[in-house]
Amino acid sequence: MQGVHASERRPDAGGPLPLAVDLDGTLLATDTLHEGLVEALLHSPTAFPSLLRSLPEGRAAFKRRVSQQAPAKAAGLPLREPFLEWLREQRDLGRELHLVTAADQAIADAVAAHVGLFRSATGSDGTRNLRSEEKAEFLRRSFPDGFAYAGDSRHDLPVFAAASEIVLVNASPATTAAARAVNPAIIAEFPPEGSRIRTWIGALRVHQWSKNVLVLVPLLLGHKLYDTTAILHCVLGMLLLSLAASGTYLLNDLADLTSDRQHRSKRHRAIASGRIRPLHALAAAIVLIVFALLAPLLFRPMLSVAIIGYCGLSLLYSGGLKRIALIDTLTIAALFTMRLSLGIELADIPYSPWLVAFAGFFFFSLALAKRHCELMEARESGNLARRGWEVDDWPLTLGFGVAAGLGALQIMILYVADDALPSRMYTHAAWLYVAPGAVAVWLMRIWLLAHRRLLQHDPVVFALRDPWSWGIGAVAGLALAMAL
Repeated sequence: MQGVHASERRPDAGGPLPLAVDLDGTLLATDTLHEGLVEALLHSPTAFPSLLRSLPEGRAAFKRRVSQQAPAKAAGLPLREPFLEWLREQRDLGRELHLVTAADQAIADAVAAHVGLFRSATGSDGTRNLRSEEKAEFLRRSFPDGFAYAGDSRHDLPVFAAASEIVLVNASPATTAAARAVNPAIIAEFPPEGSRIRTWIGALRVHQWSKNVLVLVPLLLGHKLYDTTAILHCVLGMLLLSLAASGTYLLNDLADLTSDRQHRSKRHRAIASGRIRPLHALAAAIVLIVFALLAPLLFRPMLSVAIIGYCGLSLLYSGGLKRIALIDTLTIAALFTMRLSLGIELADIPYSPWLVAFAGFFFFSLALAKRHCELMEARESGNLARRGWEVDDWPLTLGFGVAAGLGALQIMILYVADDALPSRMYTHAAWLYVAPGAVAVWLMRIWLLAHRRLLQHDPVVFALRDPWSWGIGAVAGLALAMAL
């Protein structure tokens, strides 16, 4: 949001002062050093040790090596659009614009060429790290008659103090207060947008944690609702699995950073848009996954093995399996089935081939329903974002998906007839036949919505928000209670 401007002209001169603009965090919503490091680590891991060996040569030399190993893709970097628009206005008013940054010169040149607003671009040169006091001294020498400066961080405070006028862009409250103290001549201010907490919640996909409620299902089916140890283990397992899943989401967003920035909607994701810096996201992903792997060692070591398997399969899906038709949906079904299997282990109930077989067919059907909806949309728009599938594959997703759903229902009915009824675990076991009927109605509704292109979300997430799904679930739950 553009701030209130003071006078654009010096009272003792014929025109506005030249404006030096910082790059990372100011003109850009990201940090180019972070971008280069993560790019090198994820896509050129064998070259990463050589980057680290350049650290003793100094920060400028390190930045030069990083920019050589992972050249900046200037066209895809997220710009701060309100600030950029203001810069265009300043140029039209006759103000000289100069890009002055601690990023490497190659990055400064690439961004300046892409933006096309700056009279000059100056960055670190492999020897001199153009930051803080070094930047302030450079600007004093370059503009002895005074200059304006636009920056964002506490490292810019010496430059703010040396400038005649300042512009604050996305500065924290602490930085803003410190900048006002050293130089109150603020000509424009662009405060931070949005809540950092909400940004991180979105990046971690906290709403996707609802899928992990499946870990608790075996507590109900195994009649363990009064076993506090089983409940505690399942709840802890659900939470740790959720943290690990959030870590894999961050890693996936980092790996897909370039393609996400070219996507119509994914470019607004927290990392792609620069609201979370890549190195911070990588650190958070590592902490989440490592914690989720180590914590179970205190109460259920096998949970660590299960989380390793889940994370490995999830990363394989993100890395390539999602681009292979049918394999993608089978992988999704496997990930959901793993959640139920984990619940069986944590609840300490006998392994049920019936439950696992049902889950495999059921979630395969749901995964195909989502793909079917995407293919039906592609028939109308002509744009198929899902690689691996073709628009004319929709009869296959329809046929395979409905067949898988019917297979799941058949397994459920056989379980009631051949296992639940003879087990004597239920006083009025006939009520159990209501459950397959309720599941059949729900599945038919899901497929109807998918075919009509109305299934816009993951079916499990959709069910948690859908009143009809809650109603059908209540009927099934009531029947189960009556059966007891």
